Amino acid sequence: METKKLSSEVKDVDETKGYVEAYANAYNNEDSDKDISHPDSFKKTAKDDFKRIRVYKNHNQNILVGVPKLIDPSDAYGLKTGTQFNMSTDAGKDMFFDVKLIHDNGQNADLSIGYRVMKRDAKDRRIILEYMLKEYSFLTSWGANDRAITTAIKNGKDTTEIMAFLVKAYNLPYSDTRLVTLEALLKSLDNINQEQENALDNEVKERKGTGIYLLNKAN
Repeated sequence: METKKLSSEVKDVDETKGYVEAYANAYNNEDSDKDISHPDSFKKTAKDDFKRIRVYKNHNQNILVGVPKLIDPSDAYGLKTGTQFNMSTDAGKDMFFDVKLIHDNGQNADLSIGYRVMKRDAKDRRIILEYMLKEYSFLTSWGANDRAITTAIKNGKDTTEIMAFLVKAYNLPYSDTRLVTLEALLKSLDNINQEQENALDNEVKERKGTGIYLLNKAN
């Protein structure tokens, strides 16, 4: 099975139902694999394989986050999906609110399809004429990836921006496990900010003691 990633705008998020509409593939667009999806490429698989298609997190078949309620291969832009997340599991609930957080902050969601190529254009091998869609996945974004956030902090990314993002996340009804992780990250950021403030205070005191502070102030 091969995979393809698409970063696109989430079209609809219904928090009352745990439902999301988003594109999993774009037509007539050369992707990172140098492939071009024909507008009819998903029509057969959407009809024949709909009941077998699954929705995972990061293509991990052990983490089923929902089921497709809509697979529209006739949309002009690309393969449009409608996903009912399983809100009774931590994995489904957390992934849904990851997508909602991304959507509410004007960011694109990352979806990826798991597929087999059934037919290519004989004259232009870049063009895929027919897919067999096995699954599609919602991918973990930067804001929902605890390790990525920790790395960003270590690399000097603006902690104020990260703090604002995490506060928004903390106010969403994530699972208890995710909220505990978010709380730990917020405390860590708060400690870093306090250390930075203390370092700045110490620098000001040192400058005052050497007269550099007064000289700079006079200038």
